[in-house]
Amino acid sequence: MLSNLSFHYQPRYINGEISSYEALLCAAEQSINIQNYVDSVEDTVSFDLMVIRQVLEQRAVNHCASKIRIAINISINSLINFEFIKQCKEIFAVEKNIILELTSHDRSHDFIQIQTAIAELKSVDVSFALDDYGKGYLNSEMFIHLDVDYIKLDRKLIENIDQSYVAYSLVRTTYEKITKVLGKRVIVEGIETFEQLNLLKQFGEMEYQGFYFSKPLHVDKVQPTKSLPVIVKGQQSLCLALDRAIYDLNRSKSPIEVKLAIENLTKIDHYNIIGVSPNSFDVYAEQQRINENYKEILENCNSAPSLLMSSLISTCDAFVIIRDHQGNAIYNNQKHIDYLNMDLVNLPVGEVCRIFPDYRTCLALDQELLNGNSCFITSNETVETDNGSQFFHTYRQKLTHFGKDFVICSVYEDKGNISIDNLTGCFQKDYLESSYVKHSQRLVFIDLDGFKPINDSLGHSKGDEVLRDFAYTLKAILRENDVMIRFGGDEFILLFDSLCIDVVSKRMEKIRTSIEEYFLAQELYLSFSYGISTLDDGVKAALEMADQNMYEQKHIRKLAKQ
Repeated sequence: MLSNLSFHYQPRYINGEISSYEALLCAAEQSINIQNYVDSVEDTVSFDLMVIRQVLEQRAVNHCASKIRIAINISINSLINFEFIKQCKEIFAVEKNIILELTSHDRSHDFIQIQTAIAELKSVDVSFALDDYGKGYLNSEMFIHLDVDYIKLDRKLIENIDQSYVAYSLVRTTYEKITKVLGKRVIVEGIETFEQLNLLKQFGEMEYQGFYFSKPLHVDKVQPTKSLPVIVKGQQSLCLALDRAIYDLNRSKSPIEVKLAIENLTKIDHYNIIGVSPNSFDVYAEQQRINENYKEILENCNSAPSLLMSSLISTCDAFVIIRDHQGNAIYNNQKHIDYLNMDLVNLPVGEVCRIFPDYRTCLALDQELLNGNSCFITSNETVETDNGSQFFHTYRQKLTHFGKDFVICSVYEDKGNISIDNLTGCFQKDYLESSYVKHSQRLVFIDLDGFKPINDSLGHSKGDEVLRDFAYTLKAILRENDVMIRFGGDEFILLFDSLCIDVVSKRMEKIRTSIEEYFLAQELYLSFSYGISTLDDGVKAALEMADQNMYEQKHIRKLAKQ
């Protein structure tokens, strides 16, 4: 059945590293339409088992097979076959690092049996993804509640997000539903442009695949994949908990049910955010009053100033956390969550202290502020990590709301004596002497092309403006973990945490195209030549190698123009 067909492997990325590969069926003859061929298969069980075995045979040839995570497409209909489940359990009791992607969900409606099958295969460490979400299948909304680990957004959802705000808003809403309500990971396929990627990055963490990153690879090119951070389940934000409680309140049918719903809401709204009064005699009047308060809060939360403040707190350089007088976290921004790899909201204080013993020091400083006469204190704190000591400056402010005290903490990492270039806002070259360099894997040396004519013909003031504009534009394209350094004059250094030189090279080509287009729109020619090196042998060796590679590229580019 598969004699004229083969497999290529599409890489998926998270934070610049390959997280898994999707096994894609390919035909030797261009006349064969793979999708039509797969759709024509009647015995999906035999076909899917054959695909699984052949993919695993190909993976086994790689000397790092056990470290390569593979996603294999199967028809969701195969999961209702007992023989399929039996053989899969035998296979995956030995073969690990497997994701089964459920396709063709229009062929089945047996939700309960599929859910049971997923549970059985999860017992042998198989992960699951629901493929093609947003493609238009009628039962996708039912299957999105399956106990799968990933929801994969169909390429049709994202193809117009850089052209249409409506399309962008739809994807953002879908992302919020999948990650925050359902607690699942998101995979986005079909990313072909930098503009699409840049918009998607604003939503939060997800996995990406598409021609922008890489075309499908031959099995010989497959490399070990990155381990993903564990999602801490069972935690729910205060906003979601309130929203669910309001939902329960409004579907209550009798006074007793309404009263019970209000009492439950009281337990959640212990900061009196919406003003719940559980002892109110007229429960229906109380229900109406709660709804009015909730609508008012939602309207205020969606106002321009509130959205701006929320955005500032969410994206600022500080780790921000707000605690009540008992030490319970009622808010922590995404930077704080990413640093701890855990959302502290709704987690008992004792449990947080057990996981992070240093947290007791934070609570003691909170109490010092709450019990003192001042409403603001600062402190310097040290945290020991696997990579050594990290130093932080913490600013605490006491706030009183509805007669209750809260502490808002803003924590900034101490960058030591590293200087910031006043013109460009980049780190200066002394960053290369700091301990932070060890977090990077690749160094890129950049020398601007076309800057000297601009500086000579338009003056140094314009030259400074162009340098600043270049730096700000490039930093906006880079990821949060990337580092940009002004080495001197019109020379810059980029530090990446990616191991794969092909990934870095492709990113640099995309970045250069974006920079050229940006300045061309201003009727200026500005580009750059670059050289890439590894930091394995230290910064000095990396600089020499990258500088040499950069000049070789600059020479080739000059010859190409002649």
